[in-house]
Amino acid sequence: MTYYPVDTPPTVHACPEASRRRASVKAVLLILLIALGDLAVWNVTPGLSLAVFAFAAVFAGLSLGWARLTVRSRVGVAAGGVLALLPLVELVQPLSLLIAWVGLCAVCVVLAGVTRHDIMRGVMRLWWVAPAQIGRDLVGGAQRLGTITMAERDLQSTLLGWAVPVALSILFALLLVGANPVLDHSLTRLFTWSPPSPDIARMILWSLLAVLIWPWLVAVRMQARLIRHRPVRVTVKRPGLINAASVARSLVAFNALFAVQTGMDVLFLYGAAALPEGISPATYAHRGAYPLLVTALLAGAFAVLARPHLAGRPVLRWSMMLWLAQTLALVFASLWRLDLYVGAYGLTPLRLMAFVWMGIVAIGLGITAQQIWEDRPALWMLVRSALLGAVTLYACAFVNFDGAVARYNLTRDVPEDRRLLCKMSEGVMPAIERFSGQSTADYCEVYYRVPTLFRPMDWREWGFRNWRVRRSLAAMMQSTDTAQR
Repeated sequence: MTYYPVDTPPTVHACPEASRRRASVKAVLLILLIALGDLAVWNVTPGLSLAVFAFAAVFAGLSLGWARLTVRSRVGVAAGGVLALLPLVELVQPLSLLIAWVGLCAVCVVLAGVTRHDIMRGVMRLWWVAPAQIGRDLVGGAQRLGTITMAERDLQSTLLGWAVPVALSILFALLLVGANPVLDHSLTRLFTWSPPSPDIARMILWSLLAVLIWPWLVAVRMQARLIRHRPVRVTVKRPGLINAASVARSLVAFNALFAVQTGMDVLFLYGAAALPEGISPATYAHRGAYPLLVTALLAGAFAVLARPHLAGRPVLRWSMMLWLAQTLALVFASLWRLDLYVGAYGLTPLRLMAFVWMGIVAIGLGITAQQIWEDRPALWMLVRSALLGAVTLYACAFVNFDGAVARYNLTRDVPEDRRLLCKMSEGVMPAIERFSGQSTADYCEVYYRVPTLFRPMDWREWGFRNWRVRRSLAAMMQSTDTAQR
């Protein structure tokens, strides 16, 4: 594959007219996208307009690079842009903004012509290649403006062609203004009018929008720098702290320690053994949930580091599998502990996220065990673990965690924590009004902060989750009115 560090292949640059035409198209697209961005975000609560603006930038870059992209790349850019922006349509929040930012970076890299094998490297490099490209283009544009000159004969012909019409038009205009008081009054008001002072904040916004938009219009120029490979360095492996002897001794000690903890969990969590005086089941459950999760994470990291020393040593391999099985049992014990604690004291957003995180850790340990058992490289495990985390985060962007917490606490026999629910977002309102038998305002009347329902001013502030909340509240209000009648 041939990479072109400039906008188009050299054969195309032989035609200055085509180059000027492309530059004009990019300038027009830049102005239009800045205007759309101003409409989307200026004095507007971020909503649907943010996704519309971002997809317009993706579409502009796709239209400019359409001819040089393969069918697969075109589909990848379009589909990737939609997937990256769907969480913003659901709700503009830090998680959806992070997903959109990373996803659009990957889409821009594909648009630049980077193959799928180098996308990850390209995304990491894009964060400094794109600003460098903007600086290069600014310097190059300033240099071109400074070298624009007009030949003497062109200047002379221009002056001769415009001298008579301009001079006579000014003369006739002065005569007509003198003869027409309406025109005279209008011109007097025009020359006494002072333009409004520039809005500095808005100009800064335009500059930021231009910085965000420009890489999409010149993505192909960044291709060579996005895929530049570093020279391979030959390193000599030296004995370290992690070696066959240390792994063997560690596995013996770790299996013994984990066996003690697993046995106690069997007795006190799953069995009917009585706890010592002063320790309640809730205390035992809460004290162990999070530390055991950290223990499982450290165990997984050690298993990855120790894997190269297991080859050709069946005893060590089976010891590692036994330890991973015990670690997985600790994760399930942590889930059980957390479930017991939630059943006694109620659910919170942090505890709900802990459930999700523990599930990810359990699946990750299973992937690690499969990697060791099948003797696969570490990259195999890292790719699947990263994919697991990315898919989970993407799915979480569409979940109303506040509503789930409110629904659980109001439908279970747990201590009522109104302060917790009233400090949450509008997502709790349908659950409060459905299961508490009160309106949100009455339920939270003793607290200063009451969840309020956001009503979008226009389409720019629309969000799918907010629309669902409003629709649920409207349906409950309608059913209440029908029942009262």
